[in-house]
Amino acid sequence: MTQALLVFVQFEVNDFARYRADYASKMAALAAQFGGQFLAATPQAEAMEGALGGNFTAILRFPSREAAQAMYESAEYAPLKRLRQDELTTRGQVLFIPALDAG
Repeated sequence: MTQALLVFVQFEVNDFARYRADYASKMAALAAQFGGQFLAATPQAEAMEGALGGNFTAILRFPSREAAQAMYESAEYAPLKRLRQDELTTRGQVLFIPALDAG
């Protein structure tokens, strides 16, 4: 059985209106093409311990690490990733986290 993978992202978004219009609005459909789905996406995350790594947090679930990696390295995602990294955010992190076994 293949292990699901969670993708945790936290970015410092420069302009939320532009981020939503140019990046976020396209991500759900793109992730779905690779079997991914958003579990959470919000600028309202709270740090109960430590500090937030940005002003926007999202969690996605993919059926496998391979599916998440395929989306992250895809030609379809490349221009969005460049836009996010070069213009829409000033810093951030993308973490791949193996999900716990359901069984």
